Amino acid sequence: MIADCRRLLDRCTKQAAKRNAAEVCQVFEIVFGLLDHIDKCEDDIVFFADEGGSWQMGFEWEKVLPAWFSALSATVEPAEYARRIDEILNRHYAEGRAEMLAVARRAATPVQRQALSKL
Repeated sequence: MIADCRRLLDRCTKQAAKRNAAEVCQVFEIVFGLLDHIDKCEDDIVFFADEGGSWQMGFEWEKVLPAWFSALSATVEPAEYARRIDEILNRHYAEGRAEMLAVARRAATPVQRQALSKL
């Protein structure tokens, strides 16, 4: 399951610039939704011996997030862009939040940049 998630995220990352942004964004959102569900710990989707959480799955967020920002920017309104980025960074990449917000700003439209500046 971890390998499948990595494969999907890698494929989305590669396809973000080549394919329909809405389709790529939809796949990103499905995987992010699965990670959120794992983190709720309501079901035993993946068993971790010490402490459960999607953070143990070892994704390369530095590669994944910029591609997602690009796809997201092309598909949502400014407020939604800022809200989704805030949610994903808080849940899955809080330690690199400042750096990734700078990357998100570069991928954003001018109006989306304004929405991000309110975070």
